[in-house]
Amino acid sequence: MIRLGTGARSVTPCALSAWGDSMAQRVNMDAMIRREDFAREVKGEPPPDTIRELNLSMLLPDAPIRRQLRKPDFQRETNHWTPDQVVRFLTSFVDGAVIPGIILWRSTNFIFVIDGAHRLSALCAWVSDDYGDRAQSKAFYSDEISDEQRRIAARTRRLVEHSIGTFASLNELVGSAAGGVAGRRAGSMYMRPIVAQTVPGNAQVAEDSFFAINSQGTPLDETETLLIRNRRKPVAIGARAIVRAGAGHPYWSAFNQDNQNAVVDLAAKLYEIVFEPEVKTPLKTLDLPLGGSSSPVDALAVLLDFLAVANSNNVLKIDEASSYADDATGEATVGVLKGGLKIANRITGNSSESLGLHPAVYFSNDKGKHSRFLFLGMVAAITDKLRNNNDEWFLRFTRGRGQIEEFLIDNKSALGVILQNLNRKRRIPAMRELFDHLVSSAANGADLNAERAFAQIGISGRIYDMTVNKQGISFSDDTKSQIFYKNAIALAQVCPLCKGLLDVGKSVSYDHRVPRREGGRGTVQNGQMVHPFCNSARDVL
Repeated sequence: MIRLGTGARSVTPCALSAWGDSMAQRVNMDAMIRREDFAREVKGEPPPDTIRELNLSMLLPDAPIRRQLRKPDFQRETNHWTPDQVVRFLTSFVDGAVIPGIILWRSTNFIFVIDGAHRLSALCAWVSDDYGDRAQSKAFYSDEISDEQRRIAARTRRLVEHSIGTFASLNELVGSAAGGVAGRRAGSMYMRPIVAQTVPGNAQVAEDSFFAINSQGTPLDETETLLIRNRRKPVAIGARAIVRAGAGHPYWSAFNQDNQNAVVDLAAKLYEIVFEPEVKTPLKTLDLPLGGSSSPVDALAVLLDFLAVANSNNVLKIDEASSYADDATGEATVGVLKGGLKIANRITGNSSESLGLHPAVYFSNDKGKHSRFLFLGMVAAITDKLRNNNDEWFLRFTRGRGQIEEFLIDNKSALGVILQNLNRKRRIPAMRELFDHLVSSAANGADLNAERAFAQIGISGRIYDMTVNKQGISFSDDTKSQIFYKNAIALAQVCPLCKGLLDVGKSVSYDHRVPRREGGRGTVQNGQMVHPFCNSARDVL
């Protein structure tokens, strides 16, 4: 345990979630069953017949039942199963083990999956040999599939082929005299019933049933619940658009065509800025994304907060998704996305106003793991200054930037611990206040003292260094990442104007050492790489 001085609060050194440890690998099967709005049922029609069971033949790509299957438009993405879970379920199915039933609701035209979307999607993925990387998924995501998603799909396919066999190979044995495990599986797989229960009633009954069912078993997490409850709010629509770079299910399809196009365009730009490139472990580059992992499980939580903070009108009270009115036209969603893009372009990029903040310095720990709240704290600080037309803050930040970055690099462990132990609602404003303190102190020529800086956010006392004593003989991936980080940061290129690190892959400007107005030429000897903002503000720094 680390104690922060006499009488101060005690904190535990476990800071994994503060630095955004990513979840286990998840198989993306979201394209297997399309989404549809419950509200599209035809009024006045007699209730459709009850469905009591499905079977594998109904899940073949061109089968009428599969073409009618839909998930509610607000249903969570079908990407919560690991490769091992997919294999275990498929093995249970082909070997006749007990599998849970599914719950459906029938509208006039569609069959909605109220519970069991992962089970049916796993079977559809097996039948189509598409675990997030083949034809149906490519079409669904406009061929915008991440390398991570491809790797997980390939691993899942290998595990399935080893444990069960491909659907195509078993299907060839149907009607043959083949023996052994494969012959038995082929002979019974079309006969295996998938028990179904049908929810009676209208769309509202179906929606209420969905929430009741999903509060049990594997309940909806906080982010999923927030998205579903606020699914027609601009922040929620915007977050869902960005997380798939404008591809996937069009939650914005009710908007007019101009606003639909604007949502897709803005979402694609924000995705590229916030989530590219993908992070790989162990760390082998300092070219890290601003917003951490692009996995929807992680990214949606970041995006909801990012859009809320970037569009907030009050630094002391961030507008939550629920505070917005439903967006029927798309104007509000487009506005929210533009607000997010404005802040993102201040953080990085090559425009003259871009600070070119290096993610490895400002938004990650020394293992390359993302810090959600450092990122959002800086978003809050920049949003506040732009809202109040406080251009002086950006100049003061630039004047003290070298010292600020040295502080952030030297105190990464302490920042992780402090974030972990702050009240969750306090984390974003606390990081905003920390950045404001660092800017003010550095610009005034004061040394950046850790105890004074942390006292600004309510943590007082002495900060002790932390080490983990128990280590194995081999280097773990985390240790390899730390070794790379330590060496790469020491060798990283520095802006000669502010002494801050340059993120040359995303944000750089070419400056004349001797200005053009003084006769400086465009030669190699007279050129230097600097931050875009440093270049544009050089005369007043």
